Amino acid sequence: MFETWKARNYRLPVHPTTICIRRNLLLALGGWMALPASEDTGLLVAASVISVGYFSPEVGLLYRKWPGQLTADSSHSEASEWETRMRLIQSRAEALVNLPSVADGIGDAWYEDDSPC
Repeated sequence: MFETWKARNYRLPVHPTTICIRRNLLLALGGWMALPASEDTGLLVAASVISVGYFSPEVGLLYRKWPGQLTADSSHSEASEWETRMRLIQSRAEALVNLPSVADGIGDAWYEDDSPC
């Protein structure tokens, strides 16, 4: 997911709002990023670096924009704000990629937990 996200100009192939994540993985990653927006993207990209995931073919979200929502505000898509958020998300993912356990393939153990997401 991380490489796809970078190759697609920091756009995900899925909407991150629909993420279902194991609690222990969520805690290990430190939860959602402390960003004014794109915090769900940051969590999904980080999780994809150290864990196996899959896509469900079922509809998980009906996305409707309305004028009062935060992502409709011009500050959400303002270039310098958006680029700063993407750099922070990328920095987190790159730090995870460079962890020895991830580089050695040990990170795949996150999905073996039987606890509910």
